[in-house]
Amino acid sequence: MKKYILYLLFSLVYFFSVDTLAQVNDAADLNMMKEAYLNVQKGNYAEALPYYQKMLDLYPKDPSYNYYAGRCILFAENDYQKAIQLLRYASVRNVPFDVYFYLGLAYLQTYQFEDAIANFRWFEKSGSNRELRELGVLNYISMAQNGLYLIKYFQEPEIYKKQTAYKDDFYASYELEGLEGRFFNRYLYLNHERDSLAEQSVIFVPNFMERNEVLYFSAKNKKRGDYDIFRITRLDNDSWSEPENLGDRINTPFDENYPFIHADGATLYFASKGHYSMGGYDLYRSSWDWETQQWSEPENLDFPINSPFDDILFVADPNKEFACFASDRNQLDNKYQIYKIKAENQKPFIEYLNTEQIKKVASLDVNVIQQEKKTTQKTADHKKKPTTSVIKREVNDGFIRKAEYDSLLNRAVQLQLKADSTRWVIDDKRAVFEKTTDGQERAQIGNEIIELEQKIYSLQKQSDICYEKVREIEQLNLASNKLSYKSETKDEVVEEIKTEENKKREKVQGSIVEEPKDNDLEKAELQAVLFENESIEDNSDFGLRVILPTKYNPKNPIKINEQLPNGIIYMIQLGAFSSAKNPSVFNGLEPLTCLKKENSNIHKYFAGKFYQIAEAEKKLPTVKSKGFKDAYIVAFNDGKIIPINTAVKLESKEKPVINVQKKDVENKTEKENLEIIYVIQGELALENKLMIDSIKNILSEDLDLFVKKNANDIRFIVNSFKTFDDAFKLKTKIEGIIQRDVEVHAYFAESQIPIDQARKITE
Repeated sequence: MKKYILYLLFSLVYFFSVDTLAQVNDAADLNMMKEAYLNVQKGNYAEALPYYQKMLDLYPKDPSYNYYAGRCILFAENDYQKAIQLLRYASVRNVPFDVYFYLGLAYLQTYQFEDAIANFRWFEKSGSNRELRELGVLNYISMAQNGLYLIKYFQEPEIYKKQTAYKDDFYASYELEGLEGRFFNRYLYLNHERDSLAEQSVIFVPNFMERNEVLYFSAKNKKRGDYDIFRITRLDNDSWSEPENLGDRINTPFDENYPFIHADGATLYFASKGHYSMGGYDLYRSSWDWETQQWSEPENLDFPINSPFDDILFVADPNKEFACFASDRNQLDNKYQIYKIKAENQKPFIEYLNTEQIKKVASLDVNVIQQEKKTTQKTADHKKKPTTSVIKREVNDGFIRKAEYDSLLNRAVQLQLKADSTRWVIDDKRAVFEKTTDGQERAQIGNEIIELEQKIYSLQKQSDICYEKVREIEQLNLASNKLSYKSETKDEVVEEIKTEENKKREKVQGSIVEEPKDNDLEKAELQAVLFENESIEDNSDFGLRVILPTKYNPKNPIKINEQLPNGIIYMIQLGAFSSAKNPSVFNGLEPLTCLKKENSNIHKYFAGKFYQIAEAEKKLPTVKSKGFKDAYIVAFNDGKIIPINTAVKLESKEKPVINVQKKDVENKTEKENLEIIYVIQGELALENKLMIDSIKNILSEDLDLFVKKNANDIRFIVNSFKTFDDAFKLKTKIEGIIQRDVEVHAYFAESQIPIDQARKITE
């Protein structure tokens, strides 16, 4: 008897010990799950990844673990293809709808821009205004659209060197001859206050500064909160002027950073997340116009210098022979890749073939061996003939004693070379066009040729303006006898290029006149194909097109005060004029709208109509390329002008989405509020919809019923239960009513988890 009692006591002790140990383990599992989820919410993806990788090994087909593991890999590692694989698997199953946003982001970072746009658009359909705004979905769509444009034609750069450097002082790895200055941390050099969230700010300081020396740096725009580029002027040895914002031509509502002013004093390189970036920071170049005293429209340095990642701090040597820049493409946190390249690329443009080609070019592998002797010799020549030796002209805008002549000549040559490179692409296109018999393909090629010809015309026009100003300065110097142009090489270059570009300009201008010449049959045929293709879209008054000759004429004038569509639309304002304008001045832009108030002679002209601001932003560069440099986007609601920020808020209306977890976990960030719940899901035939009332009658007050009617059936969800047993009991009752099987699912936070894992933790 005693042995039996002892055995019983031992058994009870053993039973309770094992049960207690299981409860401890289950509690630990739940805490690990909560910790991983909260790390994802806070953006600590590297800390969350080990847990989700472990769960993925245990449950490889579970949608939520594919979703979370893919999301973590996207941000914590460089294996974007693995992230795409996991997110694609999860996207067609029951996971948070923002899976399409992260999938779009993964496609964007692998240069698959069309797939990126498709997934961003899919998320846009059901995402709330708050989600779209916080994730910046419209901006990412714009980046992907820009990416499609920027990779269409590109030049493969000459790469001399690349190395990895830490982000804190990456600029110390730049190796360029002739830079008479150093880079500093702006906060330390100027003793500017820095908060914990401040972005890096780098400033280039000349070795020997004089009074009125100008320095460029980035700082927060106090009104908007984004980073803008400013400049300051040295007043004396110990003081500086108040920072001056470079204005809207350079700065956007997005971040601008990492400015560098070239030794010519008139070429500004900088990084921006605005303008027409393809993702992250893109690098841009802008030139100072000495006549108008303003910066030119920033020019994207194009793919593959730019990528969907952060590409920053482009620095060219004084001769613009070599340049360095940094990028975090294919880099983990806290590191940049530093590239040394040929500054001015004169290679012909290549046409995009496939994504693998783009990825290979984007890797920027070293492909040229630098000739050290040649570099040394050119550097020595530069020291003998400084860039300020041609002409010195003081201005009141911070550019003291800079070579206006040299900078204008350099700009003209750059534009001419780019126009020539683009012309080579057109020659190839024409050859393909002649061999193509398919009407649709001919129309597409015709569109591309017209677009490139317009680009050449714009480049040639800008180049001509620069050359005219160069000649004005030459005449001014000759008349005053203050300077003599002893550099025969430079004069010969000017004369040779001027003569050659005049011939080319005549050829180009002859190919883009509004009406084809009789002897230009090929051009006429291309325009006929283009017009035929465009006429398909002509039925819609939305979008933006460029068609020559224009459809507007005295019999079909531009409508004044036409009835605008209801709701939010955007148009691009071309300008305000004191009288009605001939349609020909708008260079083929369609559709056109004119608004005029009563008792006023002011005519405001607008181009295009768009439902989304991203669409208008995509077309704005096209409008500016047609000569309307000051064009901007205007928003209308039910025909009345409203602020842009108000329109963006109203643009995407809230769409209700059935999300069984949202009611239980929304806005909960504390561990104790994150619990596992069970829900019941089922469906009914449309003719059995009255059974929904029968289901309602057996539900307790603490349960919610969600119903969604589809084209072929009715789906319902009952939530939520704390234990599987409670859910299973109601499941049995519902099946008895509807005579169909229903399912019990387990959820943690916003995602479904395996039933066996949930039961292990909760029971």
